[in-house]
Amino acid sequence: MAVYKSKGIVLRSIRYGEADRILDLYTRDAGLISAIAKGIRRTKSRFGARLEPLSCVDFVAYQGRSLDTVTQAETLRSFHGVRENLARFEAAAGMVGSVRALSGGDEADRRVFNLLYNALDTLEESDSAFESVEASLGLKLSVLAGYAPQLDTCLSCENDLDKAERPLHFAPEHGGVLCAGCRSQTGDAFPLAPGTLESVRALIETPVREAPLQAGPRENVLRVVRSHVLAHAPGNTLVGRGITGTRRPA
Repeated sequence: MAVYKSKGIVLRSIRYGEADRILDLYTRDAGLISAIAKGIRRTKSRFGARLEPLSCVDFVAYQGRSLDTVTQAETLRSFHGVRENLARFEAAAGMVGSVRALSGGDEADRRVFNLLYNALDTLEESDSAFESVEASLGLKLSVLAGYAPQLDTCLSCENDLDKAERPLHFAPEHGGVLCAGCRSQTGDAFPLAPGTLESVRALIETPVREAPLQAGPRENVLRVVRSHVLAHAPGNTLVGRGITGTRRPA
């Protein structure tokens, strides 16, 4: 059995059996993995609270056929402030869903790890505009995954969107924006509130740490991002937003 050491961010923790937990982690060196932490729910567990959801940890594990097994873990950053605030936690749950949807497989991408870490740090340090942080991460992940939305010209007529007839509509399945004249060509498009296009562009172009500074219709922007991620996730299915749960032994 190959033993390895890495850094990872706990995306999800599921109770398993009487005392174990199954974890999904996005790791710096191996991408998205699933692992079991045996005995973690026992009072005298050596893990303690080191593998809480959203925590960034330094861990040691050995590879298994379907699940790796975590043998050691040390908390590098708990992001306690994100877990303890409902609004922050909801934004973090959305970010976890985007990471799991667009960063599947075992190919490591340190840009994804760094992006998620910086987004969680921004959430914890911000007092508001949590939707903008979630949207910023989702957009940047889409770009890294090769699904950047088309935001300069109409998907159909290719007219410059800055000069196109309003209202503009976003078409998730087609990955971009339609002008008012082309809106009828797809049934899944929804209208963009004034300022949405400009806000989405700004979130793509600026670092995630600057996301809370972006003004604009945040709910409409978040709808654009969530629908875009859902439409382009592998299998056209966004992995569940849950961070904790229960799983019975097979």
